[in-house]
Amino acid sequence: MTTLTPDEQRLDQHITDCGRRMIAAHAAGDLDDAHQWRALMYEAIKSRSPEHQAKMTARIDSAIWFQGAEALELGRVAS
Repeated sequence: MTTLTPDEQRLDQHITDCGRRMIAAHAAGDLDDAHQWRALMYEAIKSRSPEHQAKMTARIDSAIWFQGAEALELGRVAS
């Protein structure tokens, strides 16, 4: 699995925080605030370097693979 640098980790945390605030604002009915948080989140996503994007893709692919392998094993055990 690839390791993110501290700067990449901070950027990803910022993206996550923006997403949470966007959802909270939307749930509270404050659509203007939700749109502002969404804009900040997408701005941060677009600022990722190609290398950071590649690391994130590798991490996501790895997580999907492990979850899929775990699900297959659970299926084998259950049958």
